[in-house]
Amino acid sequence: MARGWGRMKKIRKTSNRQQPESVVNAIIAVLKGSLIAIIITLIFFTLFAVIIKVADLQESIIPPVVQVVRTLCIAFGGLLAARASKKMGWLKGGITGILYILIAFIISSLFGESNFMGSLILSDLLLGAVAGAVGGIIGVNI
Repeated sequence: MARGWGRMKKIRKTSNRQQPESVVNAIIAVLKGSLIAIIITLIFFTLFAVIIKVADLQESIIPPVVQVVRTLCIAFGGLLAARASKKMGWLKGGITGILYILIAFIISSLFGESNFMGSLILSDLLLGAVAGAVGGIIGVNI
């Protein structure tokens, strides 16, 4: 009888590994990915501001650099969120990207001019969702 009980323990242990991820863990992964992406973005923007000041670059270079930095940071945040669970990376990455854009919008509203442009925020949300989803797909597969 003891022998059969040992098998039950093994079955229980393996079935615990296959249980679905909790919603709380998924939310924490998405929040963590978004916040890390925001922090990395702020670091890059600070470094870029110093480079612009020191190198005396034209202001026309700012918008493309900002878009590239934001897109790469969103993709990295999506990668981090998806890598935490190895499931549904595109969804977690997409949500991470959308949350990143919303947090960035709130931060820019607090520190800058608060002008809400509907089409601009929608295009940013789409960019965030797509870049995050791509990062999430990569994160699940590495």
